[in-house]
Amino acid sequence: MGSKFFRYRYFLNMRTILRESFLNIFGALSSVKSGIHIINSHYVTPDFLDNIEATNIFEQYLISLNKLGIFTTLETATSKILNNNLSKKEVLLTFTFDDGFEECYSVIAPLLEKYNCRGAFFVNANYIESSEIYQQDFNKRVAISTKKPMNWDQLKDLHKRGHLIGSHGLDHYNFAELDPIEIENQLKKNKEILELKLNYKCEYFAWTYGQLKHFPLLALKITEKYHKYIFSGTNYKKYFSYNQRAINRRHQEAYWPKAHIKYFLSFKKTYK
Repeated sequence: MGSKFFRYRYFLNMRTILRESFLNIFGALSSVKSGIHIINSHYVTPDFLDNIEATNIFEQYLISLNKLGIFTTLETATSKILNNNLSKKEVLLTFTFDDGFEECYSVIAPLLEKYNCRGAFFVNANYIESSEIYQQDFNKRVAISTKKPMNWDQLKDLHKRGHLIGSHGLDHYNFAELDPIEIENQLKKNKEILELKLNYKCEYFAWTYGQLKHFPLLALKITEKYHKYIFSGTNYKKYFSYNQRAINRRHQEAYWPKAHIKYFLSFKKTYK
């Protein structure tokens, strides 16, 4: 048993080393392709940082990306993608953040504004101003241990400042594990709370965990009853999944090596 476990761990470590080496080499040689890149992030780093350190990391990230393309909003990006209104030369970058961690308000949003941009924040309403016990359970679901949520005043302020607030489901569950009644509850209730708190129409939704295996067709059909625009984290080389019913994002975080970030922006996006 011990020998099998050792071989398995060795295989994982070697796979990680090879992947890191590949991304470092090919990322350094890559050039960013024209089109619209919807970036999906969650935080500055997965660990706790004071605001000064976090601000420095995220600003350096924005400075790097600002040299590669033009920042735009998710609303503009969505419209251009749906209408096939894409420049053959422009590189457009837009930023989305899932889960609603407090640093989205204190660090990320102010820096996006500094660079004349607004972000899109997909949140789970039950996480906002939640109890310590709920936060512990939530953070286990998203595999994080040191984060805290925004409060409603912060979320309202982001909305007033022009950032987009979207739905991410009520509790950050895996939709593939839910029955139709609970899927409906997660979507309907989260939309109702956000619209009541922020006094707006919540049309944007991003499903949790992002991949097709986490969001069956039934969940998509139910979601379409409540939201006009649906976002995934599936095939980032294509603009759409589910027959143009879901728009794809590419996951990356600000603390990743620059070569890795550049590599994931180096693919020519296609419609089919």
